[in-house]
Amino acid sequence: MRRILLIDLLGGLGDLIMVLPSVHALAEAHPGAELTVLTHAPGAPLLARDPGVTAVRTAEEHDERAAVEQALADLAPDLVVTTTRFAGIGDLVDADARERGTRAVSNLWRRPPADELVGERYQRILAAEGVIADRIRPPRVVLTDDELAAGRESVVRAMRHRWRIHDSTPRGPGAPRPRSRDTPTVLVPDAGMAVKRWPARRWAALAATLPGPVLSVGPVDGAAELPPTDLRGLAARFAAVGEAGGVVVGPDTGPVRLAAAVGARTVALFGPTAASRYGLEEGTNLQGLPECPHREPTAITEQVCWWEARCPLATEPACLLDLPVGRVREQVVRTGG
Repeated sequence: MRRILLIDLLGGLGDLIMVLPSVHALAEAHPGAELTVLTHAPGAPLLARDPGVTAVRTAEEHDERAAVEQALADLAPDLVVTTTRFAGIGDLVDADARERGTRAVSNLWRRPPADELVGERYQRILAAEGVIADRIRPPRVVLTDDELAAGRESVVRAMRHRWRIHDSTPRGPGAPRPRSRDTPTVLVPDAGMAVKRWPARRWAALAATLPGPVLSVGPVDGAAELPPTDLRGLAARFAAVGEAGGVVVGPDTGPVRLAAAVGARTVALFGPTAASRYGLEEGTNLQGLPECPHREPTAITEQVCWWEARCPLATEPACLLDLPVGRVREQVVRTGG
């Protein structure tokens, strides 16, 4: 394999993070190959300094098929992997591979079980196709030392210098870290879709009951809001929170996945999406209303509540209302302890 093209044009930051383990697995399995990732512009910075990625190409929204056609023509890849099949992209990739006599894995969504995490499913399919090693990896975002230092400084300022970290503390994801009165919690209240948002009043109630400094990405009553930054800056801040033994709390959305991918502990709130399928590989996943009769774990876009955020069971999403403040607080304290 001299040239590999991975296509992820599903649209969300979280979607790109879920495919990162497959990106890194392909780089490991084919160390001499040039690996190009085609994705949407908002997520592209996450790959900018990744040693496993040779180049990043971006596609405009609603013009994805043309971007794929151009990438295939420019790169003439020996292997194409795509998470994306809309607009006939899967068929396009297959046809190109047949014409040139190369390899393509064009359907990473084939017959998905309801209880297998998406990112792990991708890897198992690619391993079965013989293009990566049969080993499950978690998502990882690569940051530079300068970025990590800047992230740490930003968090220290927001915490008003209540910073405590010991060099002997294990830093690996999931490693035990001591929680103290100086251990921060970062709240991420927003989500790209209204159907995924926990009520604002509950974020304020959670902030009021947590020990230690409470920070937020976006406004939350009772929390110190972190100043705006770009995507890599946010990742570096999350990494600093992880170093300090803190926890990042938020809905099933890209920023919480980003926090986990840089080593922070997380508590993710799942409402309309099934945590058994879309949960974070690392961290605590809280599922609201697990018995909801309208949830479709393997076909979330077909749910009655998905696009318009109209819950058939309540005026607000009943699944998220099923996650009370006390339950979330308990998991935050336990996760950071």
